[in-house]
Amino acid sequence: MLRNDSEPDLLDETDLALVDALQISPRASWTKLAQVLGLAPITLARRWQRLQETGAAWVSVAHSNARAHGAIIELTCEPGTEMEVATRLARLPYVSTVGVTSGEYHVFANIVAPTLSATTDVLLNGLPLRPHVTRMRSHVFGGLFGGMVWRLGVMNPAQTERIRETVGPPPQEVRPFGPLDRALFLALSHDGRRPHTELAEELGTTPHAIRRRLDRLLRNDDIVFRVDVARRLAGWHLLALLWLTVPDTDLRAVGNRLATWPETRMCAAVTTSTNLALIVNLRSFEHLEELLIRAARLSPGVAVAERRLILRQVKIYGRVVDEDGRCLQVIPADPWAAADLRT
Repeated sequence: MLRNDSEPDLLDETDLALVDALQISPRASWTKLAQVLGLAPITLARRWQRLQETGAAWVSVAHSNARAHGAIIELTCEPGTEMEVATRLARLPYVSTVGVTSGEYHVFANIVAPTLSATTDVLLNGLPLRPHVTRMRSHVFGGLFGGMVWRLGVMNPAQTERIRETVGPPPQEVRPFGPLDRALFLALSHDGRRPHTELAEELGTTPHAIRRRLDRLLRNDDIVFRVDVARRLAGWHLLALLWLTVPDTDLRAVGNRLATWPETRMCAAVTTSTNLALIVNLRSFEHLEELLIRAARLSPGVAVAERRLILRQVKIYGRVVDEDGRCLQVIPADPWAAADLRT
């Protein structure tokens, strides 16, 4: 059988298992992971270094589903300018994810912001739309049902439990995000496994202070660590952006159900006529058909109003990527940059 040189080499089973293990516990020690994966800690460390250096996988940090605010925008562009528009959007720190899509809208982007008012500022004043954008529509959301954290699902349940780390109860006193928290968030966006000592040196504080504040942010569900992989290298060859209409009485139940699908990469209630946005990974066109049928069976009133293939990912939550999804450049998703537009 002739090899199609346009198809990238898939990651091997060990690499996929390592990525999945880190998706369960992103900052777990190599010693702990070695006990489950059956390889030496140094072997795992070297494999992960190779995955990072080739842009095949990475660990970053994000606001949790409950804390996420922002909007999805869709743009119609002049013919032949789609990639130029997408690339300009990808450079903006408050634009976390960008892709080129099929259909009447050619580019979509996810905006991240700390508040609704900051989201409004971006939509009105913070987007480079001229000269190639001819139309825009926006879909504001105030939290996600799911998709911020996802898994490959390679580990079996017993392995998962051995790796999973428990988070303690919420702190009794919750401090608001401050300048150090933002600096810590952005530092971890470059590499979510950076040691406390390295973070402390960069941020001018102590490892104990970093550990204490990071623990507080995690226990308060302010932030989550996410592990991404170049999708095509993991066998996910397509993505789709689906707009669903769901009866208001069923919206939360349907959203929570969709959030548990292994294909889901984003699921959010939005304030438009199509009131639920869903981004899914796909292995084939047939996979999309199966998901559409599955969605229709969730509730009698659920309907897929629009569907678009994501033809090319340009940015994935703070990472500019190539055609296969490999990381080329880090432009951290910085929700607070949206609030900076007012200053």
